[in-house]
Amino acid sequence: MALVAAWTLVATSSASASDCGPTGTQVTGLSQPQMESSIACLINVQRTSSGLQPVSPNGELRQAALSHSNEMISQSYFEHTSPAGVTFEDRIERTGYMRNARSWLVGENLVWGTGQLSTPQAVVTAWMNSPPHRENLLRPTFREIGIAAIRGTPQGQSDPTGATVSSEYGYRTFGGDKKAKAGSKKHTSSKAKARKARSHKKKRHHHKKR
Repeated sequence: MALVAAWTLVATSSASASDCGPTGTQVTGLSQPQMESSIACLINVQRTSSGLQPVSPNGELRQAALSHSNEMISQSYFEHTSPAGVTFEDRIERTGYMRNARSWLVGENLVWGTGQLSTPQAVVTAWMNSPPHRENLLRPTFREIGIAAIRGTPQGQSDPTGATVSSEYGYRTFGGDKKAKAGSKKHTSSKAKARKARSHKKKRHHHKKR
């Protein structure tokens, strides 16, 4: 909870990447809280610059993100769905995030990078340059987020120059929420399309996103 509370939230459209700490520093020079805080801040810079509300940190969403980043590294895979068939919706639901919600919307963006592509700015830039990931990042409905940036990659568990990042987005309405409409739609999910993508491919610097 302390890690989540430490995230920097950007609340105004006048904020810029310069307010988000060491955005150009590779993962080797950052602590986990610094990495995650900077990524969250950069996401909110993009959102507020587009006239959207910033997303706030949520412990349950981060729990889902943390378990997935760790599992992708330890089991050497890079997918929204685990080898056991667990989807990102399953992971989020297991944390209790949807409990007692009248309706909900969730989404997930994934990325891993090494070297120059392991910086917070490189992570967010990769998502913004990919239409399905950008759609999640800039979806107006989302209000909450959980981010987990873990050292190592699906191709190198002990690679100190790499980082694997899961970001879980969410929005919930409850019984007393005036925005919740009678006969509301079924619980909805959204995720970036599961497809391989490479960007900024350089020697010893790898970047993949889902």
